[in-house]
Amino acid sequence: MEIQLKLYGSSKILSDKDTLNIQLPNNSDIKKLRDILDKIISEKYSKSNLKSLPQTAAFFSERDEVINDSYKLRNKEFISIIPPIGGG
Repeated sequence: MEIQLKLYGSSKILSDKDTLNIQLPNNSDIKKLRDILDKIISEKYSKSNLKSLPQTAAFFSERDEVINDSYKLRNKEFISIIPPIGGG
């Protein structure tokens, strides 16, 4: 199955577009998405500041609801990733 991930903040480095299409096994959940993102970042962006992104980011459904790691993804679903924001 494939989902479309809307990128915000520092996650925009993952694509030259505002979204990233990600292939996942059927019946995947947000936890599996985190694992796939971790692999993508480790392989392609190891020198960036995104190493902790998959584990610290929040994910939102198409209805702009925060979704947890057990949320079951649907094929062609549109999910948003919001990196943590720090400041001082």
